[in-house]
Amino acid sequence: MAGMAPTMGRRRLGGVLKALRLSAGLSNEQARRRAGMSTAKLSRLETGHNVVLLKDIRALLDAYNADDKTRKKVLELAQAAEQRGWWQEFDDVLPTDFDLYLSVEEAAASLLIFETLIVPGLLQTEDYARAWLRAEDPGRPNAELERLVGLRMARQQALTRETDPLTVWAVLDEAVFRRRVGSPEVMREQLEHLLTLCESTKLTVQVLPFSAGEHVAASGSFTLVEFAEPTDPEIGYVDCAAGNVYPEKPAQVRRLKTNFHHLTSTALEPLKSLSFIRKLQKEFM
Repeated sequence: MAGMAPTMGRRRLGGVLKALRLSAGLSNEQARRRAGMSTAKLSRLETGHNVVLLKDIRALLDAYNADDKTRKKVLELAQAAEQRGWWQEFDDVLPTDFDLYLSVEEAAASLLIFETLIVPGLLQTEDYARAWLRAEDPGRPNAELERLVGLRMARQQALTRETDPLTVWAVLDEAVFRRRVGSPEVMREQLEHLLTLCESTKLTVQVLPFSAGEHVAASGSFTLVEFAEPTDPEIGYVDCAAGNVYPEKPAQVRRLKTNFHHLTSTALEPLKSLSFIRKLQKEFM
């Protein structure tokens, strides 16, 4: 996503604005003329790439002859779109553009995760996260490292929130469990944490064993984000060294979902996966 990263609030508002324009039977050119704004601004608002100003939203609502009920709903969305998320507390250490992912994760109903190397950040213990972050950047100052650990722990509140806790289905390559991060004790605690989360939250873990051989996602890890609102289309997330990528075209999302379901059919069943994790714990004694 080039330019300003769309937070989930902006993205959701943009989808509603586009739906209203189409419902009014207006082209981009017709809508922007009625609202008195540039084509570029209208496009950025519809894709969530623009700062939301209430005067612009009111102008569009006037252009679309929106009724009072619709105006109220859209203006509430517009105000919410610019509210600061809890992650802004970690502005000083947030990786580039990661605020976008956090806003998406916060709004998600469920995550489908495939990971090849490490336990996903959302599921890590403090000590595991600390060891990985230290290995990732040995020169990182301790204060910054602890802030990043705190950010990962704060994310996990989504798993236990009272209202609509996050559902997570994770397929983890066997390498995730074989690669020691930190001490054997750190690994034992991390595996125990996964087992506990599977029992106490809406987390399902499947292990993709080495014996499964080649598979459809050999190119690497990915996450597919699903939302409760039907107007919020699913979106992918791929973390790579060159920067975060957010596949969101329907064909891209379908490919990720198809790949994920192939992985679930290839991986160990959930109960067998839990047995695998318990057995592996003993190897870190």
